[in-house]
Amino acid sequence: MRKNMLRILAILMALSLLVACGNQTDGDLEALKGDITKLEEKLATVEADNAELMEENEALKAEIEALKSGETPEEPVDENPMEEEEEELPIFGAEEDGTMIQASTIVVKTDEPLINKMNMMGQELGEAVFGGLTMEAVEIREEDGKDILYVDLKEEENADPSWVYDYFQGSTGGLVTETALTETFLQREYGGIWIDGVHFTLNGETIEYDHVPNLRETILR
Repeated sequence: MRKNMLRILAILMALSLLVACGNQTDGDLEALKGDITKLEEKLATVEADNAELMEENEALKAEIEALKSGETPEEPVDENPMEEEEEELPIFGAEEDGTMIQASTIVVKTDEPLINKMNMMGQELGEAVFGGLTMEAVEIREEDGKDILYVDLKEEENADPSWVYDYFQGSTGGLVTETALTETFLQREYGGIWIDGVHFTLNGETIEYDHVPNLRETILR
């Protein structure tokens, strides 16, 4: 209706221009032409808006029909999906003198729960440094205002390799073991949210071996 009214107005203005051509000044004619031009521009805008509304109307009709037939309307494809942020964490080993070295790395999602990151590090640490031995990041406890990670080293009877007989024996072996375990889990250079300390157990029990004395205590970052 709005479009028709504008067209009628444009026609009336044009007729007025024709009738008045004989006795109008040049200024009046130019003013009339200007008014007609404005009406034509407004009409073009209305027609464009109307075309857009028609497209939306057709889309809504299609969605309604899909819902009636039990189909799920297709979701628009996001051409720029957000990529999940990832970060790389080092896995540490040690030289015989206790000097820390990087033995491997893992890539984790930045928003991965912290306990999950710990278990992923533990799995890679066991494979890369401790001959496939396993460990579990059991929980993170709050103690005296600090977040302490509890890691349980797993060892089956007659295991080969063995935590006790292969990695807790000898001053050199014990130092390498302590360094690899503590530095991997503490990640002292990491700048994000992390634990404040780590406590190790062996099959749920306190670790009481002379060459790994630090593993019986909570080690702070």
